[in-house]
Amino acid sequence: MDSSKILGKGLTMAVMVMLLAHTAMAAEAESKEQQPDKERAVEVQLEYLEGRWFARRDIDLYNLHVYRQYKKVKDVSFHYGLSVTRPLGKTTDDDIARDSEAVGLGPSYMMRWEKNLSKKWSASIDGAGSILAYNHAHPANGRAFGFLWRIGPRVTYHFTASDSVSAAYLVHHASNGFKTHNPGYNGGGLSLGYRHAF
Repeated sequence: MDSSKILGKGLTMAVMVMLLAHTAMAAEAESKEQQPDKERAVEVQLEYLEGRWFARRDIDLYNLHVYRQYKKVKDVSFHYGLSVTRPLGKTTDDDIARDSEAVGLGPSYMMRWEKNLSKKWSASIDGAGSILAYNHAHPANGRAFGFLWRIGPRVTYHFTASDSVSAAYLVHHASNGFKTHNPGYNGGGLSLGYRHAF
């Protein structure tokens, strides 16, 4: 066979191999780009927490939390975010019922221990705390700032690689964190969440 023909066929094969390799690398890079970075996930939680266990603390909470996951170590993830709360109800001290409605806003932090149950389902234990500034003293005879602690189990359904919905039952404690003027209260309720990984 003519050497020029051999050279031509060799060059053609080399170009084809380079094109195939380039196509494969581009497809791999595209698939990597499409895979969500779960450490950049954002989660929105809506809560209704009913006042319980304290007979003189009849306060229900309607909460909104927005979290961003920033780190994960094995099964434990760490999240920071913002909480908005709307307490509704009353407290009774010295046989006097006092309105304890307020609006609160402040930073929040959450830790989650999570285990996969299947490809689509996972279960976790969430623990979170928020530092809140209120529009006035809350509860009545309290202070205009306080703490909200929440903990409980959560079940999550991962319906795509980057999106999931969840439901949790949480118990909570709210107080001003002082020995005096600290009419704290406890309760429990439902939390619904939506999470998206970018």
